[in-house]
Amino acid sequence: MRWHGVWPLVLVLAGCVSGGQANTPEAECRRQAYDDPTVKNLAIQNLGRSAPNPDTDFAYNKAFRDANQACLRQKGVLVRGGVESVRTQ
Repeated sequence: MRWHGVWPLVLVLAGCVSGGQANTPEAECRRQAYDDPTVKNLAIQNLGRSAPNPDTDFAYNKAFRDANQACLRQKGVLVRGGVESVRTQ
């Protein structure tokens, strides 16, 4: 079998599969949440750490989730869940 003729087909199919979800409201809100100033500031704070810190990890995850859910609500998309995450100590 000639493999060099198969690669263009594989690349075309991979492009079709990966590009299908890029324009959904969920993907747009996810990108917008990463651009949120609070999320960016917490990400920058986390870059300089040499050891994991549960408090800053929790704050980052909460800020990202809040920004993402606010965007989804603004677009009229039903937000999954409904239970506030539990912070273990």
